Parts: sequence; C-alpha cells; structure tokens
Amino acid sequence: MNALPLFYQENLNSPEVILITSEETRRHVVTVLRMQVGERILLTDGKGLEVDAEITNADKKKLEVKKINSRHHDAPVREIVLAISLLKNAARFEWMLEKATEIGITQFYPLLAERTERQHFRADRFRQILVSASMQSERFHFPVLHEPVSLSTLVQMDLKGNKFIAHCMDGEKESIYGNEKDSILLIGPEGDFSPAELALALTKGFQPVTLGNTRLRTETAGIVGAVLMCQ
Repeated sequence: MNALPLFYQENLNSPEVILITSEETRRHVVTVLRMQVGERILLTDGKGLEVDAEITNADKKKLEVKKINSRHHDAPVREIVLAISLLKNAARFEWMLEKATEIGITQFYPLLAERTERQHFRADRFRQILVSASMQSERFHFPVLHEPVSLSTLVQMDLKGNKFIAHCMDGEKESIYGNEKDSILLIGPEGDFSPAELALALTKGFQPVTLGNTRLRTETAGIVGAVLMCQ
C-alpha cells in the first residue's frame, strides 16, 4: 500500500504546477487530513498515470501542487467485463459497482433485459462510485462504465475472449473459476433472463456457467462472478 494518500485529477498532462480542480479533493486534503505546504500526495488520471506531487498552496479556496516525479502503470493484462442488469433499487446496484471495482472488473455494461425493472441511469453518480472505489483499492486504471445496452444488442457485438452467461434455468453449466483469458459475464435481473434471451445468447457463443448452489440476488451474483473471473 502507498504511504501517501491517492487522489483523482482528470488532467495530469499540465505544467509542473497543478491546480486541483476537485472541490472534494481540496476539502479532503485541507480540511479532513489537514495537510500543509510541503507535504506530498499522489495523483492519478485513471488511465495509468501516477504523479507524486508536493503541496505548494493549501487553503480554503485553492489547492495547488508541484510535480515531483511520475510513472505509468501497465494496463491490466486481461479485460474482465461484467454485463449486469440494472436494478430498481439503485443502492444495491451502486454497492455492486463499488465492490466489483475493488475486485478488479475492467468494464461494466449495464444490461437491459426483458425483465429488467427500469431505473434512471445515473451516469455521473455511478462513475463517481467507480472513481472512489478505484482510489480505495489503489487502481491506476479505472474501469469503463458503458451506457446501458439491451441484451440483444450486446450479444451481437465483437467481444473478445470467453463469453459466459449465468442463469437460473436447468441445464449443464460449467465453472468459470480459473479462467485466464479476457472474459465477459452476463447476469440477468431478479426474474432471470427469458428463455428466448438465453437461446439467443447461446447461439452467439455464450457458455452457461454456475455461480454456486444457491439462488443469488442480481447484485450478489455480480460480486461472485467478479471474484471467480478475477482469480
């Protein structure tokens, strides 16, 4: 773990002195941590860049830092993609995003299935959760949050690696534990995928998989799937 606190800054390709534009970051550094001029923090742009910076101005109106050094982190070796139905209960979906980010999911597709109970897609709120979870887990490459997409559209896309679908219907299912390739996992709503949706996914090369012996809530299935794929 890094000894210095880590924060998100959108543009780090700026001159030597950086004005911190996030009010949340400024408040946390100045008010919560009570950091002073001369102390150091880490910054990332979420695209792999890490900057070690020294505070040069810290007050209630402005936070400025000076670059000391920087380095670039390699991107994850695998793309681990979770395509999961939106939930009527936004708090449960947000919890899933947070934990799956900490576990290592690299892309999220909010899925619109036939039985999805629609909710307003709060893109800014969801992306902020991904940023916070990435900071917590010290990820320098943030996961990508795509716009909501229907299952019929998603399965037609040119997707890399292994393609999995978790469902509650009878039939043979394999484990995804120990998978070492790029992967995408489809998880349906509380009412599961419809038989027609499952049939369509199978024709497009998606392989049925098991997430255990118990019936899981959608958000729980997302966490279990993330753990199994990211091992």
